[in-house]
Amino acid sequence: MSLGFRSLWRARTHVTHVKEFSLIHREQHNPFFFQRLQQPSSRRSLSTPHTEIETLPDTPATILKGKTPSFFLRALRRRVVKQRSGFHPKQSVLVKPLVKYPDGRKSRRSLRKHRRSIARQHFYDAKHEANSSPVSHWRSTLDFMLRHTRTVGEPLDFRVIIGRGIAAEAYKLLSEPDTNLAQICQRNESFIEIEEISSQYGELILKLTGSEDSIRKSLVDMVGLMGRITAVRVSDPLWNPLMLDVWRNAAEKRPGIRLIANGEVAVDNKTMTVQASVSKPTKYKRYVLTKRADEIARPTQWTKVSFEEYVAALVRGRVPTHLSRSLYPDGPNHQETVVSLLLDLFTSDKSRSAASVSALKLAVKFIESRGSGFRQASRSIFNQVALLNLPMDAEIFNEFLVSASIARDLNGFDRILKMMVRKGHALQGGAWMAFLAMIEDASVKSFIAARLRAKKLARNPSVRRAMGRQMAILDLERHLSTREFDIKQFMKDQEMKYGTGWLDTMTLNRIFDVLGTHSQLDACNALWDLVCTKLIATPDVVLLNTMLTHSRSLEEKVAAIRLILDRSRYSMPWLQPNATTYHLLFRAAWTKVYPNMLRVIWRYSTLAGLTNPKMRHSLTTLLRYERPSGVHRTLLKGWEDVIFGQAELAEMRACHLDRLVATHMASKYVDQARGMTPSHPFEIKLAEAFAKDVKIRQHLNEGTIISASMREKLTVDIPLKPEKPEKPEKPEKPTAPRVGRDYVMRSILENREL
Repeated sequence: MSLGFRSLWRARTHVTHVKEFSLIHREQHNPFFFQRLQQPSSRRSLSTPHTEIETLPDTPATILKGKTPSFFLRALRRRVVKQRSGFHPKQSVLVKPLVKYPDGRKSRRSLRKHRRSIARQHFYDAKHEANSSPVSHWRSTLDFMLRHTRTVGEPLDFRVIIGRGIAAEAYKLLSEPDTNLAQICQRNESFIEIEEISSQYGELILKLTGSEDSIRKSLVDMVGLMGRITAVRVSDPLWNPLMLDVWRNAAEKRPGIRLIANGEVAVDNKTMTVQASVSKPTKYKRYVLTKRADEIARPTQWTKVSFEEYVAALVRGRVPTHLSRSLYPDGPNHQETVVSLLLDLFTSDKSRSAASVSALKLAVKFIESRGSGFRQASRSIFNQVALLNLPMDAEIFNEFLVSASIARDLNGFDRILKMMVRKGHALQGGAWMAFLAMIEDASVKSFIAARLRAKKLARNPSVRRAMGRQMAILDLERHLSTREFDIKQFMKDQEMKYGTGWLDTMTLNRIFDVLGTHSQLDACNALWDLVCTKLIATPDVVLLNTMLTHSRSLEEKVAAIRLILDRSRYSMPWLQPNATTYHLLFRAAWTKVYPNMLRVIWRYSTLAGLTNPKMRHSLTTLLRYERPSGVHRTLLKGWEDVIFGQAELAEMRACHLDRLVATHMASKYVDQARGMTPSHPFEIKLAEAFAKDVKIRQHLNEGTIISASMREKLTVDIPLKPEKPEKPEKPEKPTAPRVGRDYVMRSILENREL
């Protein structure tokens, strides 16, 4: 079940791809989509021909007779798995282990994942045998990675001061799409933030943190970017050897640069001084797209900035479910259209000259996340951009490695690694994290993590968090098998083992998920208490949805949401229910036939604009039919005035008659609440509604006839109150000669976000 946000440990969603045939069971569900349409298309083919079908031996011709292509694909999968059922997959370390949980449903889910994982490796083995291609082994891949990964030294901290004569130009260069601080950080795995800048007279001061190798690379990049720098000064003589290497590498790009000693006077103020915190990557916000992707306006003039913004508009737009069929009635669908537009954009002579590495990363990340059916398109885009001689970095290859890791394709992973080394890029922590995530065997994963620590890559904060995400779950699974399990002691042991900063939001959500899967709700409550008291990590709504998913009864769900939202109301105001939260509660209340809970969930989700199509469809069915089919709808039909509100329902039914739908009721609620907000928090009213529904159930079980007065008393009230007026903006103070780093970063993000 979806928990609201995408994360590394969530299952992939089912999507329809283009016509490439893929033997990966997870991602390819309808590879013959365009063939069934039988319509000419002017769009470029996004995939390679599906010639792999003929490579499998002894395929019965009778399978295709009178059958659909999807039937053929399912039959082919079953046949391959059946033929190889007596053999172990060659890559057994990539097979998900079979876990037995206290809940039988979760054990069966683990069994399904185990079987699908085995089937996927059988497909890979069949493909390799048909093509007579060698099969990679995890040990050979590990040895290759060890040979091409540099040992990282101790983390270092520096302040980089750029002189007044070059500060304005440097600030402009460090905010360009391909040369901003985020790109330098990601490329070199360093840690850079702006400490201070003066827009007129001051210097640009940066804080630089990372390993010795990453700092050296970052300094070389900055010196190479700022062509007007005439000298580099190091303030501490102890770091002269480091700066000597930097100066030698930088002098190849900028022969006029001098290395001057501390105290030596420069002829001008165009210097960079190195004296003995993180710039987050630029993020484009997700937005709701209410038109076709090919109707998004293209820039009138192609520049690197406009090119990247147009790519972001394509990949970050989300089409609502209720609009997808009307916008794309005959195909291709939204994601197929976006991939086709991206392919045309990067290969067109008019626009590809404005392509940038940051735009390429956005496109590749989107395409690779769609599954193997589009993989050929991302390779084509990468090859086209490579012809422009843009400065590629290891981060682009890491996107391909993550895609191969998710698909559990060790051969593909190995090929990408070798291509990465041939292009002259050293392996970084991202490659190791993708390799570690691909391995399912616990002992092999622990062995790889030990070699990773020997390379001292765990000193990098991002690598430390990613490694903790992988290894802490294994440690948790082992500890849960013991009789005496203390979650607080477990968290202390993990911090001692992996170091400070190992726990992040994603790892915290994963720990809650494992605890809930093992029915350790008491441990979940204790961990939540630890989060609230010591703020060991920043929780998000995925944690709330995880708790709701693993709570068996409706009473446990109400208690869980009350526990989390009550304690986070003031200390964590960002932790609010999302559409998935309302949907989980709605389905549980619908199944139990609890009208007051449906009333509260429907009203609050409507006012928050967080209803979903399934919720609206269920309520529309309840409204339209006098005698709805199904036991639940029949029972709820007698309580529809409680669910929708007696006065509102009568008014809207008089207006729309038999055409009344749930969206009409939602519009009514929004009009009533204009300028208003619910007086009580959602969790308070939800608990009150649950108590009233329990009383209704007791009366019905006792055979009590519920009168109109009793019905009114048993209906939860949802009062509204005026919204707090926004505070008037304070008059701006005169601009000081020097402004803080928050102003600088805010101005950068405002110019970069959609």
